[in-house]
Amino acid sequence: MSYLRLFIGEGYYMMDKTLIKAILFDSGRTLNVPRTGQWHITPNFYEIIDKDKITSNPMVLRNAMGKASDYINKILKVSTQEEEFLMFKEFYRIALNEIQYPVIDDNVLTALAKDNVYNDEKFLFFDDVEPSLKVLVKKYKVGVVSDTWPSLERVFVNKGLRKYFSTFIMSSIYGSSKAEKILLKIAIDELNVKANETLFIDDSESNLKAVEEFGMIPILIDRYDRKELQSKYPIIRSLEELSKLKNLEVPKGIYMGD
Repeated sequence: MSYLRLFIGEGYYMMDKTLIKAILFDSGRTLNVPRTGQWHITPNFYEIIDKDKITSNPMVLRNAMGKASDYINKILKVSTQEEEFLMFKEFYRIALNEIQYPVIDDNVLTALAKDNVYNDEKFLFFDDVEPSLKVLVKKYKVGVVSDTWPSLERVFVNKGLRKYFSTFIMSSIYGSSKAEKILLKIAIDELNVKANETLFIDDSESNLKAVEEFGMIPILIDRYDRKELQSKYPIIRSLEELSKLKNLEVPKGIYMGD
């Protein structure tokens, strides 16, 4: 049997000689980032609440958001944007209560939840996303598998990007996560490909561990150009690198670093 040495960014991955037929992407910090730098500090957050009435200590607000995140992380199934909106109203109620914000009424909570769920500008897409997708879809089936909520798909539609993806899997629709691998199975079934014919691009090594166990080819993406970053997985820093893959037949082996 012959094998491929698949050169990807910094490193290469040894695999059975199987043609790559599909590429799956994570969303957050892979295709996009939060415009403000934090997902739940939305674009209009400091216009909705009075900045002078909250602590100037960023750690206090961060810890409050963390406690509110504990609440939403327990809610596995969120099927609609309306359910997502109600969930985030409670999220912000918890967070504002933690920082002892003086006025926590329905108007404030509604405005914050609306800005989180219905404001497409919360997402900032990397410049290489659409140009790279235009190239990749000519050779591969392409999809998204993300631990996220229903509003994400609307954002991709409104940004003109949804059309590039043959499958779009959001964890809350299924009440699962990438780590549980159910979403990975759904994705390859919808694409009609095998796991070992599929690349998976993600910024999280823990997610890639599940991907590798499932039989896909894991690739770590580093959008922050961290020169010191090391990984057992091949590292890329832009989607443009995916269009430069090189395949060579070599003896059987495993992933090797630089």
